[in-house]
Amino acid sequence: MSETAIEEKPAKISKKEIKAEAMKRRICAAVVACLDEHGYAETSINRIQERAEVSRGALTHHFPTKQALVAETCMRMLHAAMRPMHAAKGEEESPEPADRLLMDSWNHIVNTAEGRAFVEIIVACRTDRELYDVLADDLHAWEADSAAAISALYRGSDAASDDAALLWSICRTFFRGLLTHERFVSDPAYLARMMDRFAGIMNAHLLVRD
Repeated sequence: MSETAIEEKPAKISKKEIKAEAMKRRICAAVVACLDEHGYAETSINRIQERAEVSRGALTHHFPTKQALVAETCMRMLHAAMRPMHAAKGEEESPEPADRLLMDSWNHIVNTAEGRAFVEIIVACRTDRELYDVLADDLHAWEADSAAAISALYRGSDAASDDAALLWSICRTFFRGLLTHERFVSDPAYLARMMDRFAGIMNAHLLVRD
């Protein structure tokens, strides 16, 4: 008798797993809020515990260290940020022009509690060796994924094959710098003008693929 392929059914998620995931989401949301409001240095396990309104045991059961907790939160934010890019790759319509992409990214991803929390994490990786060691491989993989996604949708004005990825890296660097600069600018409209000008400049260089 010939063998036939048997389609495997997706594993059923237990109530315990559902409860654990809900707890992780709750804790990670507290991490984002603390990082956004207080910065990495002032985000302690105690502060996160109070914000999440969970017991110390529940928190450390899932995340034994601050670095493990911050790293998990970071990766969840990165995966969420990449979803629109991956969705666009599967659509038949052309992606939006670069200036629209940048303005949407700034308004809905970067200049948010999650975006500001991410910048706190990236800056902390410069001096917190344990955090860097936990995140380094995942961040490098995310960088490669991001470069591949943008290169599939856009091309650069330069002939280099990786020009779109390079331009996208420049855009993300500008985003992070603008978030930092925001603290020294009293007029939000001025920041909006900076973002609008930058998006217009990049629109001439980051081009939608035919």
